Amino acid sequence: MVIWGHNEGQTLRWREGLHKIGRMKHELMADCAQLPTHYVRNILNLVSSRGGNTTAVCLRAGTCTEVGEGTDERISWPQFSALIRESRNEINEPALGLYLGSQLTITTHGLLGLAAMSSATLGDAGRLACQYVATRTPLVSLTLEKKGSLACLTLDELYALGDVRATFLEAVAVTLIAVLQFVSGGRARLMQANFAFHAPPYSDLYEAFFPCKVRFDQTANQLLLPWEDLAIPSQLADQQVQKQAAQQCEQQLQQWAKTQNYSGQIQLMLARAKGRFPTFEQVAGEMAMSPRTLRRRLAEEGTTYQALLENWRQEMAHQYLLTTRLSVQQISYLLGYNDPANFGRAFRKNNAGISPLNFRRQSGDHSAEASAAPLPRQTGKRG
Repeated sequence: MVIWGHNEGQTLRWREGLHKIGRMKHELMADCAQLPTHYVRNILNLVSSRGGNTTAVCLRAGTCTEVGEGTDERISWPQFSALIRESRNEINEPALGLYLGSQLTITTHGLLGLAAMSSATLGDAGRLACQYVATRTPLVSLTLEKKGSLACLTLDELYALGDVRATFLEAVAVTLIAVLQFVSGGRARLMQANFAFHAPPYSDLYEAFFPCKVRFDQTANQLLLPWEDLAIPSQLADQQVQKQAAQQCEQQLQQWAKTQNYSGQIQLMLARAKGRFPTFEQVAGEMAMSPRTLRRRLAEEGTTYQALLENWRQEMAHQYLLTTRLSVQQISYLLGYNDPANFGRAFRKNNAGISPLNFRRQSGDHSAEASAAPLPRQTGKRG
């Protein structure tokens, strides 16, 4: 049995090898996703307002300087993530996501924003956001459910977001709060915000952006408010406008789906499955084609259903192990493994023989024992 970490050179080679494997898988999965460019100009405008060079940012990110100016433009995930990373570096602002989210008004969200503001109640607006969030960004999904006396708005990551994860999730959370406050006329009582990542060095800054307690190292990204607040009527409720905007959101959703290749469509299905993955036959049926035809289409794209499934599992396994305190057993269930031992074997096969536990330890993260321990109550806002 090899014990990693006692030899500095060995550890360095191990990390370099894992990074190379991670980049290869990340590039393979990223090629599947084509993203709308709705918020690119907002990012670049923020950079410009801080004195940054947006042309240089675009060039380093591999995009044209006019990116985001067309309504039907698409951008790849590597380009989008690089744009966030380069923008953050250009103005030396690690809290870029917080500032970006605070500058996105409800009208910034196009038809979805219009549908939300014209909804009858805050709850109706929230349910519309859950249904059509993919028209604005397919990287996450939203669910709204009741937990005791609280309404829980959960932000699920559908892709491994890498080193821009916190920035992206911060921006989405802050803009969601802005939407809730706009629709409710400032009456929504946000109780708590949870993030499934570690407290960043600038966590004290959260006090300026979140009107509630903020807790890190949680099992999910969530906003919590009283369930009864969902009945708050919208000040701009208009049934006819809401109906028309929702219909156009549905059209946008269908149009976006058509822009994805077969691999991308399947990847989205896997991301939404939450451990209960469909069979290949079920996927083919969902896509209205025979298994034979779908197998041929995937072969033309250089992949298979099993390869897409395993690559997605490995991407998310890395993210869970590196950025959360979930136990290895919990992660295995989230990734659809009935037996954690099967997850361990699959992980070692794809990661140079390294176990999930050693991967977490060698990456400088928490041990499995710490994962199972009670979480510290860290907050960005002093209560």
